[in-house]
Amino acid sequence: MIADAKRMLLNSNLVVLIVVLVAAGLVSPHFWTSENLLNVVRAASLIGIVAIGMNVVILSGGIDLSVGSIVALSGAVAASAWVGNASVLTFIGLPLLLAVLVGLSNGWLVTLAGLQPFVATLVTMTIVRGAGLVFTKGQPVYANYSEEFLYLSRGWMMGVPVPALLFGAIAIITWYLLKWRVIGRQIYAIGANETAARLSGVPVNRVKVAAYIYSALLAGVAGLVLTSRMGSGEPGQAGVFWELDAIAAVVIGGTSLMGGKGSVWGAVIGALMISIVSNLFNLIGVEPEWQQVAKGSIILIAVGMQMISDELAVFRSTFRTSSAVNGEKS
Repeated sequence: MIADAKRMLLNSNLVVLIVVLVAAGLVSPHFWTSENLLNVVRAASLIGIVAIGMNVVILSGGIDLSVGSIVALSGAVAASAWVGNASVLTFIGLPLLLAVLVGLSNGWLVTLAGLQPFVATLVTMTIVRGAGLVFTKGQPVYANYSEEFLYLSRGWMMGVPVPALLFGAIAIITWYLLKWRVIGRQIYAIGANETAARLSGVPVNRVKVAAYIYSALLAGVAGLVLTSRMGSGEPGQAGVFWELDAIAAVVIGGTSLMGGKGSVWGAVIGALMISIVSNLFNLIGVEPEWQQVAKGSIILIAVGMQMISDELAVFRSTFRTSSAVNGEKS
């Protein structure tokens, strides 16, 4: 982890994050107020939890467009369970179980049905969003939550907002799984070269399904935090465009959309950048429509920079190989 921290300090994405922080402070004097910074951290935590799961799926060579709908469904189900006086186990467990089932469906559609990840998760995105609306009859579900549940989104621990601590804990757990566990190495191997991974004995289908389940589970967790923060379940509005924000965070963080290259810490930095930019736009009064245009442009720039970086890496590798061959001949 220390080595990863050193690489982060030298990472250009971290430098860009610092530049964005300084620029935001210069553009708006309200940016550095404690209340605003807390809003940035809380927003980054929610998107960041989803982005970490998205990062795992993209590392394996896939993509998950259903996460925003899972956020909405889990929040709506949790709110409905609370209104219905369900037990705590049902109130927390049922939304997460449904999220896992959606992730399992994504994995099966990709591995067993052979659908492209984009198509498979687009299907579940639509079905899950619709299911949430049908379940609540298209209406928000308002609930008078207990202080214990509200603590999940509004509480403090050791001077840090609870959502930020949850975000950090999930990042560390995911880093550990990707760095030190077999499944982490298998995810990277599948994303880098699925055929080679399969020939090497990696259970490709099982690992892919696990990646989609993990992504969906984290989206479910984010949905619970969001409904705690809003005080209601919003099947139609909650999680809208979150899949785009999560993908943007992952790409900005340096993870290759082709899979096999990236890190959880890059996704964390990317989520912070997305949150800072969105917050700054709100402070200076940029319309929501133009914010979406800006986010799309950011993704385009990030992908373009990634392509240039990949091309330079190939060029350097080819140059080194050529130099070594010429050196041996001479």
